[in-house]
Amino acid sequence: MPFADVLSRPGAVVTTIGGLIARSPISMVPIGLIAIGSGPLGSYAVGGAAAGAFSIANAVGATLIGRAADERGHRPILLRTSAVMAAGAVMISAVALLAPDALLLIVASALFGAATPGMGSIIRARWTSVVHTAPLRIRAMALESVNDEANFLIGPPLASLLIVQGLVWGPVAAAALFFVIGTLMVISQRSWEPALHERDAAGMRGEIRANGLLMLSAAAIGSILGASQVLLLAYCAAVGAAAGIALALGLNSGASLVGAILIGSKADWRWSAERRFAVAAIVFGLATIPTALVSGYLPYLIATTIAGFGIAPMFIQQNAVIAERAGGAARSGAFALIGGGVVFGISAGSAAGGVAIDAFGASEARLILIPLSLLMVLPILLGAQRAEKRPTRSAKR
Repeated sequence: MPFADVLSRPGAVVTTIGGLIARSPISMVPIGLIAIGSGPLGSYAVGGAAAGAFSIANAVGATLIGRAADERGHRPILLRTSAVMAAGAVMISAVALLAPDALLLIVASALFGAATPGMGSIIRARWTSVVHTAPLRIRAMALESVNDEANFLIGPPLASLLIVQGLVWGPVAAAALFFVIGTLMVISQRSWEPALHERDAAGMRGEIRANGLLMLSAAAIGSILGASQVLLLAYCAAVGAAAGIALALGLNSGASLVGAILIGSKADWRWSAERRFAVAAIVFGLATIPTALVSGYLPYLIATTIAGFGIAPMFIQQNAVIAERAGGAARSGAFALIGGGVVFGISAGSAAGGVAIDAFGASEARLILIPLSLLMVLPILLGAQRAEKRPTRSAKR
């Protein structure tokens, strides 16, 4: 079993399962908000605006929550955010059931998003406090990437099932409940609580300066993912394979999950995290290009599946960069900051993909993935080059 050596640690199974359950809002809430917008409010545009408000507020809020958790402790911060999230879920449910109002839905969605911690970031920070060798950290990061993919394989179908049953408010309410349950499981493991970090005098600016290239690369990666998803939906519909969209998305996510497991099974890493990240990004970029060039549903399905194998390994190595730089004292805020970069990139990429589709059609619009792939690699290569020039933490010691 690839992850036996990390899961055998006391509290690891509870933390891992709790972290997976607590991720539910990210995969379930946007679908629920679109359903509320298109159902009780009768507007997909309102639903999309609410989902966008949730995602953008979450990108900012998760970073601030992560910093607060670093400075004040995970337990008190997660308990407080759980209360705010519950209030947001009640507001959204009330809009769906009692008072259909676009502005109220958008405001409540933003509140819910701002109060939703990046549980992947929180759990990764907890792992770095209990595993202290590079191979085990990589394995732990791979395990969390498996959880990321599993969340998006389980959450959307569950949300869709609730919606089909007529419970348009169900995905939001269920996600909030799952978050509370998962969070209680996570914080029950007191020995996993990372040491508190003193408030950085440089504040958020210092955090951004320290991780600037990683943030830029995260946004570039997100732009490819966002554009790819929009283009996948449009291209499948354009070639008369709208019914095959779910299969294409499922195979892409499933391939990413397999990639995470394969990375987790490797114990001996001879390269630095920055170099591994650069190689993983180049592989993903090259694997993405065929999705812009092939014609027909079956070749496109194969291309998107192959590209999927590169997603999780790239994120695993990116998170390993954060953990390796911190030498076991990685902060939730740093992980959340990178996650926020991905979210902003996805939003920008989705918008760019939509504009390209409207302007050139679904087939030709896929060509934007080629320059996006090239642009993604540049900051990552620059970061790897800089890393090679500076002494490692072990050398400094």
